Amino acid sequence: MSVTIPTQTDKCRGAMIATAIGDALGWPNEIRSKNKSKNAGGGDNFVAWIRRNNKPCYHDEKILPGEYSDDTQLTLSVARSIIVGNWEKFFSKKELVFWLKYERGGGKALLNAAKLYKDGVLPWQSKRAPNYFNAGGNGAVMRILPHVISQHKISPSTDLMSDIIKNSILTHGHPRAILGATCYAFALDYLLKKKNVLSYGELVSAVIDGQRVWGSYPDSNIFSEWLNAANQYFDYQKEWNNVLSSMLTQLDFIKASLKKGLILEDSNVLTQLGCYSKISGAGDVAILAAIYLVSRYANNPVLGMKVPASSVGIDTDTIASITGGLLGMLCGTDWIPPEWTIVQDYKCLNLITEMLLSDNSKQTKNLELENTSEGSSNWVHTAIGRARCLEATEVQSGKYSTVTIQKWQTALGQTFYTKNMRQNYIFTDGNEVPGVLPDQYVSLDKTIIQEESVPDTQKEATRKSVQNACLADRRFILNSTAVMSLLNNPNFKQNITIGKVLKIIHFLMEGKASTPYVAKKFEVSKEFVEIIKSCIQQND
Repeated sequence: MSVTIPTQTDKCRGAMIATAIGDALGWPNEIRSKNKSKNAGGGDNFVAWIRRNNKPCYHDEKILPGEYSDDTQLTLSVARSIIVGNWEKFFSKKELVFWLKYERGGGKALLNAAKLYKDGVLPWQSKRAPNYFNAGGNGAVMRILPHVISQHKISPSTDLMSDIIKNSILTHGHPRAILGATCYAFALDYLLKKKNVLSYGELVSAVIDGQRVWGSYPDSNIFSEWLNAANQYFDYQKEWNNVLSSMLTQLDFIKASLKKGLILEDSNVLTQLGCYSKISGAGDVAILAAIYLVSRYANNPVLGMKVPASSVGIDTDTIASITGGLLGMLCGTDWIPPEWTIVQDYKCLNLITEMLLSDNSKQTKNLELENTSEGSSNWVHTAIGRARCLEATEVQSGKYSTVTIQKWQTALGQTFYTKNMRQNYIFTDGNEVPGVLPDQYVSLDKTIIQEESVPDTQKEATRKSVQNACLADRRFILNSTAVMSLLNNPNFKQNITIGKVLKIIHFLMEGKASTPYVAKKFEVSKEFVEIIKSCIQQND
C-alpha cells in the first residue's frame, strides 16, 4: 500500500497545530500546572480544569478545554517576531515584555529574562547572570519551530542554527537549553525535507549523524561578546562538549531501545532519559524524549501524543508539545482527530503558519487592518498589534478582593487573558473606601498594559491616606456639549436611571477597568462610557 507524503505546507501546518495540541493535552497534568481538579483528563482529550493562580493575587482560574500554556504562547511570539522583521529586537523588547501581562505557566528563567528586558537589561549583563548561565530548561526548545518553518526553502545550515542559538540565549544560557533547541530544529528540518516514508529508528540515526550541524559550538565571530560573558562563570566549551557527549550517549540508548520492539516499556526509557528526575525540565531531556516518542509512534501519531501528555511526573506539556511538533512535521494534518481541532486559536495557528511560509512581512499589517476595519472603536493598540476585549469575568480572592479576568483577541486571531485586582468595599467610620490599594492594575485601553504596585512595607496609616488621595484626585465636569451628547445617546432613551449613571461615574473615577468591561458590567454602549469618561479630569 502506497503512503502519501504530505506537502511541506501541510507539514508545517501540522507541526504548528500539533504543537498547541500537545501543549493543551499535557498542561493539566504538568506538576507545575497548579491543577485543583481531581481528574485531569489523562491526556487523551481536552478537559476543563481549575488552576490555582497567584497573579495578581490568589484566585481560582477556569481553564477551558483546549487552552494552551506558555509553550504555544511563546511559539506564536517568535512567529510574530519573524514576520514583523528584526526578530531579535522585537522578540526581546516587545514580545517578551508584553508576555509578562498574559503569560500562563511561564518558567522561572523565562520570567526573569522578560523582567530584565522590561528594565532594559541583557540577562548576561545583569546581577542575575550566574542564574542565567545555569538556566538549562526547555523554555528555549519549546519556541523555536517558527524559525524552521520560515527557513523551509533552505537546507539546515549555520544560518538556521545561528538563529536558534540567538533565540535561545535571549532567555537561557546553559548548553542544555541551547543544544536541546538546536537538536529540535535539526530534527524538525529533517522531517520537513523528508520526501519518502520514515523508516523505524531513522530519525535517531539522522540526528546522531547530524551532530556536526546541531552540535557545533557557537561561532566566536558572531557570539564573541556573549561567550566572553559565559566564560566568566565556567569553562563554557567544556560544558558544551560534556552536554553534547551526554546527548549522543542517550541517543545511542534510544537507538538500542527501539530494537526491543513490542517488549519496549515507554516508562523505562523515559526514566533513563531523565524525564522523572530533578532535571526533567531540561532542554536536552525534552528533545531526547520527543525523538524517542516520535521514532516509536510515527505510525500512530495520536498515541504518540497521548503518551507524553498523560505521563504524570514528566514535563507533560512541553514534551507533548515538541513531540507534536515533530509528529506534525512528519505526518501533516490528516491524522489530527476532529475533537482536537477545537484547540485554542486553531485558525490563528494556520494563519501564522501561512504567513511564515509566504515570507511577506507586509502581510501582517494588511491583515490587521482588514480584520479591524469593522467596529474599529473596539480595537486598541498593544505592543504586539491590535487587540480587542471579548469578555470579562470576575472571581473572588478571599473576602476583600476580586480578580477581573479579561479575554482578548488580537487582529490575527490569538486569544489571551489579562487580569486586574480590585478591592471589595468595606465601611470605615461611615465612609465607603477600598480595604487596601490594588497590588496590580491591568488595562489594555492604553498603548501598552501598565502596572502599578504598592510597597509591601507601607504602613496602614500611610496606605489609608493614599487611598483617600486617590479618591479625591479626580473631578467630574459636565459641560453643555457633554450633556447633549448624553441626551442624544440611545441609552438615555431606554430609561437609564440617574443612579446607574452615578455608579458608572464613580467606577470610572476610580480607574477600575477598561471601557469594554464597564460597558458590559452596566449594560450600556461603549460610546456612552467614553462620553462619561471624557468628563473626568485629573486635579492639578
